[in-house]
Amino acid sequence: MTGTFDSSFEGDGRARIKGRADPAVVAACADRPAEAAVIGALLRDDRLIDEAADKLRSEDFSDLLFGQVFDAIVAMQASEQIATPITVAQRFLGDEDLSSRGGARYLAELASSDRADRGMGYVDHLVDLSRRRFLAIAAGEVRGRAADTSRPIDAVVGDMEGALASVLFWSASRPAIGFAQAWDSAIKKIEAIGTGQVERGIVIPELVEWNDICGGGMFMGQLILLGGRPGMGKTAVALTVARRTAEAGHGVLFISREMPVEQLMMRIVADMLFEAGSSATLDDVLNGRLAAEDYRRAAQIRDRIDQWPLVFEEPATLNANRIGPLIRRHQRELQQRGVKLGLVVVDYLGLLDPPTKRSNREQEMGDTSREMKNVARATGVTMLALAQLNRDVEQRDDKRPLLSDLRDSGSLEQDADTVIFAYRAEYYLKQTEPDVADVKKREAWEIDMGAERDRLDIYSAKVRQGAPTRRKVYFFGGRQAIRSGDYYRSGGGWGPM
Repeated sequence: MTGTFDSSFEGDGRARIKGRADPAVVAACADRPAEAAVIGALLRDDRLIDEAADKLRSEDFSDLLFGQVFDAIVAMQASEQIATPITVAQRFLGDEDLSSRGGARYLAELASSDRADRGMGYVDHLVDLSRRRFLAIAAGEVRGRAADTSRPIDAVVGDMEGALASVLFWSASRPAIGFAQAWDSAIKKIEAIGTGQVERGIVIPELVEWNDICGGGMFMGQLILLGGRPGMGKTAVALTVARRTAEAGHGVLFISREMPVEQLMMRIVADMLFEAGSSATLDDVLNGRLAAEDYRRAAQIRDRIDQWPLVFEEPATLNANRIGPLIRRHQRELQQRGVKLGLVVVDYLGLLDPPTKRSNREQEMGDTSREMKNVARATGVTMLALAQLNRDVEQRDDKRPLLSDLRDSGSLEQDADTVIFAYRAEYYLKQTEPDVADVKKREAWEIDMGAERDRLDIYSAKVRQGAPTRRKVYFFGGRQAIRSGDYYRSGGGWGPM
């Protein structure tokens, strides 16, 4: 069996695969008697067609003729025509395959067979076999490509992961849920939240402002965008959310495309040393100017974080449609530790390679954001993706970001469940510092600076599960530290500075 390998998604998320595979493996993943029983059941009772069509597609049949007959039956049902052995056979006049098997008489035999009585019981079986054939064919094709040493290994891995993602995406589909069933499930969840049996979402006790702007917590299947201009503290916010989430016991995967993990860790070290009472700054950390007491603190912190379920990835290249396989791998690894992966952070969205090359950047970003949203829903994680803003922000008097400032695509706003912006008025005030000789302006400026010094606005411009909310937190840039708005009132701000 030879051919080309194409793992592109079709409308329903399922891919058609043609390729090379071990014929014995493909044959082992086929059950023609079961396929014949399903076709017979549909020809016998057209009331079963809609139920079967909800799960099956023509490519799920290893027998090409059965797949074609299935398509014909479904098409006739859709056009309100009666599908019988005779009417279906009329659609295949001149078809050598059906003619060689006996034409309408053969279809009538399928409909009258004893196995047709149990035909619908084979539907899930055929779907399972189809997925196995898909994998066998994809593996055979990739095996051939792996032997081609002129092809980059990353491209071969991408082919395999793309095929696997297609199968997993396909299997993630769920049957329709009735209104009453959905109601019962919602009431049960509400009761569980009310009694404290389950959390409404991922809640960070040490940063209540983040919980507020997310609508009460970060929920599974959500895509959250965190946007801001350079210098606004986006990465510091993302790192704080990641480590605080892990500290609360939820699994976290941090995918960094902007900077190496070592650089991220320097920021975390500065932040956590500051939390432990050190006067060391990020500049001290970067230049190795730590005191002996700081190293002692670092050792104590190391003992405390040993079991925190936070892992980092720094892929040199990363295609958006490979996010799913990457997440699933870490889900399995964390599950072995008894931890559920709850949060995936991507820094940042614009550095992901698009699923497919398009004619313009806006279309590519639209494809990327849709893929991110689909993966979040399919894997059940919260996806927090950092996003850049257009430079137009800098041309306005009011430089607070708006939804329209998201760079490259309006699809980002559409696909995201929550859009959060980070804004530091202090950053822009510093650029307008008046001359000391201008006393009145200087006094007014110093009052404004005093109000905004070390302050960071984080606010939601869109919340699908709540109302947009604005909160102020502290951002100590020299330590890359984000702290809650009650930092000083709670006594956290009186350590060494």
